Amino acid sequence: MLGINKPFHELTQKQRESVFIKWSTSQYSSVRRIYKSFTMLICATFWLNPYGFNPVIGYPGADPEAYSKRFTSRNFPEYKFIDDVSEIEGFDTIIVGSGAGGSVAAARLARMGKVLVLEKGHHYKQSELSTEQQDGYDKLYEYAGGLLSEDSGMYILAGSNFGGGTTIGWSASMEPQYFVREEWEKKFGLSYFLDDEYGNTMKYIKARLGANTNNITHNQSNQTLIDGCKKLGLHAETIPQNSASIPHQCGWCSFGCKYGEKQSAVMTWLNEAKSNNVKFIQDCYVQKVLFEKGTNQKVTGVEAIVGGFKHVKIHAKRVIVAGGAINTPALLLRSELKNKNIGKNLHVHPIAAVYGVFPDKEIKPYSGTIMSAISNAIENVDGDYYGAKIVVGSHHPGFMFANFPWKSKLQHKQLMLEYNHIVPLMVITRDRDGGKISLDANGKPKLEYKISQHDSKSIIAGLVTAIKILAAAGASKIGTCQAGVEDFIVEHGVNTLTDPKFHLFLNKVKKVGIPANQACVGSIEQMSTCRMGDDPSKSAVNPVGETWEVKDLYVADSSIFPTAIGVPSMMTTMNIAHYISKCI
Repeated sequence: MLGINKPFHELTQKQRESVFIKWSTSQYSSVRRIYKSFTMLICATFWLNPYGFNPVIGYPGADPEAYSKRFTSRNFPEYKFIDDVSEIEGFDTIIVGSGAGGSVAAARLARMGKVLVLEKGHHYKQSELSTEQQDGYDKLYEYAGGLLSEDSGMYILAGSNFGGGTTIGWSASMEPQYFVREEWEKKFGLSYFLDDEYGNTMKYIKARLGANTNNITHNQSNQTLIDGCKKLGLHAETIPQNSASIPHQCGWCSFGCKYGEKQSAVMTWLNEAKSNNVKFIQDCYVQKVLFEKGTNQKVTGVEAIVGGFKHVKIHAKRVIVAGGAINTPALLLRSELKNKNIGKNLHVHPIAAVYGVFPDKEIKPYSGTIMSAISNAIENVDGDYYGAKIVVGSHHPGFMFANFPWKSKLQHKQLMLEYNHIVPLMVITRDRDGGKISLDANGKPKLEYKISQHDSKSIIAGLVTAIKILAAAGASKIGTCQAGVEDFIVEHGVNTLTDPKFHLFLNKVKKVGIPANQACVGSIEQMSTCRMGDDPSKSAVNPVGETWEVKDLYVADSSIFPTAIGVPSMMTTMNIAHYISKCI
């Protein structure tokens, strides 16, 4: 099955390379998994090392401005955390999680009684943010950025810190399109999303975060997306940023905003909560929610481990779980809630990417405003609006190899030597079909997800469109996230879009598709694992976020989205958390 007739260490270097290339397109998923695991491990070790070969490709490592006046001239919120947890009692509300949902709930409920926020991650001050890749992943991400789906076919990036995903987000601040909210109202009985109250709340949140398009300067990658779309007559627009109208060209924001310009939860909602006497515990892993069992089940508090060893029980009148779409269902499952929808319907907005090389332009794909342009050109592939959108992400070397596979020794070296001239475009799909979160033997979440035929079709349509955008923008070479698809080299003087060879390339992209562990696919958004609705047979929480099984146990994060949303989830999560807090 592996195609080797002698021990691997006895093969020549050329033979080893040949074996890996064959493994990358093997008919056996398990063999492709070996290829993917080895190449990602090696590339991660190589490109995340701040003392390695990054200078060779022109990558500076940490943000060169990290300790400039832009940082030293600013004041940042200071937080105090409870250290002595031996006598913590008397709280009206416990909130599990401090991200987009938990932070808003904390700020909203602060005036309604004593509130305690429990965060399993840690708070890192701006002075502690090095902006180095590996340090950022280690401090701020789930599993230090190494979380994978069960079949290893998808990388998962999710926040694990004080502030959650808002700390590492790319500033993109979008609200759900009308067709999404209409679907939620029609299929799940959620009238709120078409009410005036929803719109007024969204206006308030936008104002609170300073989410607008003022003072946005597109970096080279985002401008290339816009230019390519314009030449093809495709939709493209500017994405609002939550930077309070401050020019925010911070390509290192995925490792925390060193300058506090991004209006994350730490800069806004949590700061407001702190001012109203909300208390915080960090490094606090909540094992289970406690509740009175029987006919009328009511929440009584939580059981947690603080600092890795202190076991505590904390009692409260109500509990709001806002740990994100991976950890929230895991907590409810550990707590032995029985609703069959808990953990189901996992949506992840699968990411697949293409890149174009522009040798005459200095792109620096890690620099400038991160995600400031979007194309909706292929959002409605089948008439159901479960299509894809095309955007630009911040591609530091580590994220680069996560999105583009090792195809050969020479190809990988060429790719990284062209690094500063590469425009990476990301296809983000509103996935119709979902996976699930379950528990492993230790009670930790397992993420099971396979891309369906429908969603694969949407991804491929997005890849083909993104490739055409790069071609129209003038790329000299175009590559994809698929092993087995060689890069397309543009012939000088030939119109790429009408070149028969280009169309053969597009056909190869379509034919190869998105097989697990052959194509690099990832997720930076997870949702819908505790779906909200008006029917307990189809949802995990009711229309005001309360679990069907336990009174005064609420969920207030992206896990209650009834479906995938198709845009960055932050604004909608904040809106829902605000609404749920009002209903309590």
